[in-house]
Order: sequence, then structure tokens, then C-alpha cells
Amino acid sequence: MKRTALFGLAIALVLLRAFVATRYEGFFFDSDQAIVGLMARHLSRFHHVPVFYYSLNYILAVQAWIAAPFFWVARSSVTVLRLPFVLLNAGVAVALVAMLSREMALAPELAFVAALPFVIPTPATANEMLELAGANVEPIAYVLALWALRRRPIAFGVLLAIGYLHREFTIFALPALLVADWREWTRSMRVSVRRGGVMLAAFAVVYVVVGFAKARTGSGGIGLQAASLAGQMCLTWRDLVEHGHALVSEALPTLFGMVPAPLSAFRMTTDLVAGAFWVWWVVIGGLIVMLARTLLTARRTPTRAPAPFAAYLTLCGLFTALAYPLSCNVALHTPPLLRYLLLAVLIPIGLGAGFLARERSPLWRGLVIAALLVWSAANLTDNVRLIRAAAADRPVSEHRLLADYLVAHRIRYARAIYWDAYVVDFLSRERVTVASTDIIRIPEYQDEVEAHAADAVMLQRVPCSGDERVASWCVQKP
Repeated sequence: MKRTALFGLAIALVLLRAFVATRYEGFFFDSDQAIVGLMARHLSRFHHVPVFYYSLNYILAVQAWIAAPFFWVARSSVTVLRLPFVLLNAGVAVALVAMLSREMALAPELAFVAALPFVIPTPATANEMLELAGANVEPIAYVLALWALRRRPIAFGVLLAIGYLHREFTIFALPALLVADWREWTRSMRVSVRRGGVMLAAFAVVYVVVGFAKARTGSGGIGLQAASLAGQMCLTWRDLVEHGHALVSEALPTLFGMVPAPLSAFRMTTDLVAGAFWVWWVVIGGLIVMLARTLLTARRTPTRAPAPFAAYLTLCGLFTALAYPLSCNVALHTPPLLRYLLLAVLIPIGLGAGFLARERSPLWRGLVIAALLVWSAANLTDNVRLIRAAAADRPVSEHRLLADYLVAHRIRYARAIYWDAYVVDFLSRERVTVASTDIIRIPEYQDEVEAHAADAVMLQRVPCSGDERVASWCVQKP
């Protein structure tokens, strides 16, 4: 009964943190996410069968495949598009609590407390876990599933390949598993080599099949994924130092709500600032207690091994954080790229769960539990504040106003910058075809608009001049 109640509470907290992004289409929806919606709509109509995110050689089109069945049941919209990922977030929360309890012999309430950094994160992180830009919470789901499948090499290899092709950070589950579960792997080298070979073979089969499917779409071979990823890496010493500084001073504190961060910096339509400096001291204080007590008890009981599952979660998050400075997209004094860091949420979960499973002193356990609860209460407060702010001042989708205007005036073809084009395409349910004037993701739209160039209007951002002014645009007729 207690376990069921805790599962229900975890689901309720996930629904709470997902409410604003799901309920208000004008809060957090842009062209990156609209493309996933368009992919899902095309798939639901069997118009296209996307393998990767449109016009990219990486990010497997898993999100489109997840969302497409929902478009069979209901008309496509931001809410319907977001719904399966709200359910996935809730499922991951329940799985995390259940696995922490089972794998580490933790009481359900302690497992729930340890999972709180995922269940109720700060609003910036919570909304990134619902972002529809190719991958959000799925890598965390892959990490949990890979642990469950670690003794089933074929299933493990298949899922690892899918996870890697979907979001490359999933590959960190492999070294994390080897390190965390090293006793199992070194028990019999013959068995381990055979098991590893089966995993590799299953991985290779999926990789080849996906590569063949990608080539059939005319978008090139699977090797372009590695080339695309390599092209985004900056490995000079100066870059590593600057990006490492950004990780420690900006990215991780923002991810964990340890510094005030305006949500508008993450493309969210609100004036709310979430996070607080005092949370830094709560988190760091809890971390110091855990590390100090872990070192002390390790000296007293040196034969006692840490829980493999806790180490696995911690390492998955740590490897992801260490990879963050390698990206050329990282820049100082700009909003951090939280989508590159979502797996790092597993660091405090793994550390907290490992400590609660190992520690026997009620005092020190109580201090760490208190730190996790206070931290989560701060995140909960910010999420509630966000809901109240959205209810009091409903986020308006200017793109919705523009799409409705174009449909009402029977304007079928238009051109606009990337950040406007694909949002209007999706919100209008493709009753208006808008071609991008800069970044092109769907060449078919370009060709269609070009074929009707005489009828295509230009959607120019203000300041501008034109025949009609709609929200932040001028509609300039040809």
C-alpha cells in the first residue's frame, strides 16, 4: 500500500511539473519541436517514414514514432504531441523509485526521497525533460532499461544501439556498467567475453539495419552520424578549460536550481526566475556529508563494496557531465545547453541512494534526507509559482495568432525565418506551407512554396513594413 501511494505521489509531482508546458502551447514551443510534430504527423499519415530528425544525420526519429499513434486518436496539437512524453516522464519516475528500492534494498520511502532530483527538478530542467527537439527524457529511460537488461546480451545490444543512435549520450551506460558491475564481469572472463561479443553483434546488426533504412531515404549512409558529431567537438586546451568552467559555474548549478535563472532565457514565455543561491549550500552541504561519511565508513569496513546500481547511475551522469565541455556549442555567459546534461540528474540520485543504503547512523541519514527534501521543496515551490504565474497571465502564442490569420485569409504559401516557419506549419496543420529563409529542414516545403512563388507572402519580423500587421510580423504580399 505504501509503495503504491509513493508511486502515485511520484506521478502526481511529474504531472504538476509538466502542467504548464502541456496546457499552454504558447509557453514552450518552437521550430525545433514543431519539426518533431510535423514528422509525427507525416508518419501518422504514412506520408513519410522518418529515420532521423529531418535534415540531420543524428538523433533517431524515436520521438516522432512515439507521438504518431496519438495523432491517430486525436487531432494534432502541442498538447497531444506533448502527452506521450508526460507519460514517459511519469513512467521513468515510477521505474526509478521501484528499481532503487529493489536493487539497493531501500525502503520505498527512502527510494522515493533519493529519486526526487528527477521527480521534481527545477522548472528549467523539468521543461527540458519535455522538450520535443529529438530527445529529452528518453536517455534516462534507456539507462534504466539497459541496467535491467544487462544479463540479456541480445536485448542489451539492440537497445544500446537504438539509444546511441537516438541520443549519443546513451553510450555512456556501457562504460558505467563495466565499472559499476565489474565483479560480475570479472567472475568468469570466458563468459564475459562471450556475453560482450553477443552484445556487440546485436549492436552491429541494429546499426547496419538503421544505416540501410537511412540510405533508402536518400539521406546518405549511417557513417554521417559520426562525422556530424565529430564536427561539433572542440578539443583544444583553451576550449576545454573555458567549457569546463562553464560546466561547473553555470550549467550544473542551473540544472540543479542552485542559482537564479530566468526561464525566458530557455525560450519559455514567462518572466519567472527559478532557482536560488541558498540551494547551493543545501546541495553542497549534503554532498560533503555523504562524501565524508562514505570515506570514513569505507576505512572502517574496507571489504564492503558500494551498491552497483548506485555507482552505475552516478557514473552515467558523471560521464555525461564530463562530455559537456567537449561540445563546440557550449559558450560562456549564455544559457547552458541543459539538453546535453539531463543524464547528470542521475548523479545526486546515485550518490544519495548509495549513501542511504550504506549509512547506518540515523543522524547522518537524517541530515542527507533533510537536504534532499529541502532541495526538492524549493523546486516544488518554483513549479507551483510557474503554474500560478501562467494561470494569472496566460502565455500567448503569437505564432498561433499568425497561423490563424493566414488560414482565415486563405493564404496558403509563405516564407519566414526558421524560428517562425515550422511553428506555423505545425500550428496551421499544414493548411499553410511556410518555407524557411535560412535553416532548411523540410526541402519539400521549399519546393512547394517556390512552385507558388507568385502567391507566397513574406512574414517579416518587426520592425518592418507590410500590407498587414499581425502580432510581431508584417505580412508582405508579393
